[in-house]
Amino acid sequence: MKIGIIGISSLTMELAFRSARQGHTVTVYNPKGNNLIRDALEKFGPTATTGTLEQASSADIILLFIPKDDLENVLNQLPDVSGKIIIHTSGLIFDPQTLLSGITNAMTYKITASLLPQAHVVKLFHPVDLQDKNDVRNKDNKEQIFFIADHRASKNYVKNFLKQLDFSPVDLSGRIHLQNKGLNLDSIFHSSARRLDN
Repeated sequence: MKIGIIGISSLTMELAFRSARQGHTVTVYNPKGNNLIRDALEKFGPTATTGTLEQASSADIILLFIPKDDLENVLNQLPDVSGKIIIHTSGLIFDPQTLLSGITNAMTYKITASLLPQAHVVKLFHPVDLQDKNDVRNKDNKEQIFFIADHRASKNYVKNFLKQLDFSPVDLSGRIHLQNKGLNLDSIFHSSARRLDN
């Protein structure tokens, strides 16, 4: 499978590493310059390289990490991505309540979806609890990773892709109601973990 990465964060680099380790072809485009990441990618093996925006956009799955202020400008430069799966990442979330704030206020993945209406946008979150790292692992000691999507086929595709990368993916699409400002995401994460352990 071809994986395109547009924008650099700890999460997109981790996904690049895991994808390359699984033998996928990974093309990374950094809007701030590919020279900054070329050395790091060499350690991932021969299937991970830097490329142009067009090359990264031609992949089967596109992983996106672009600051909100630059988002529209970068997305407007993309070639036609109709029907493609675009995984919008947020980097690491160290406090589940920060995730709630990010969803209800920033909504950058909804902005991405509105700018790319013919693509299938999936939002990916990677929460990390620094006090108890077991909180983000399932019974098989795999890291949990959370995602939201509206398109059923894309959800299943992304879930299988994340499993292949040795994550334990949790679909929050049906559990998060954005209208409910009092939602406690911390309890959602822990109840999701309990369900996976059963």
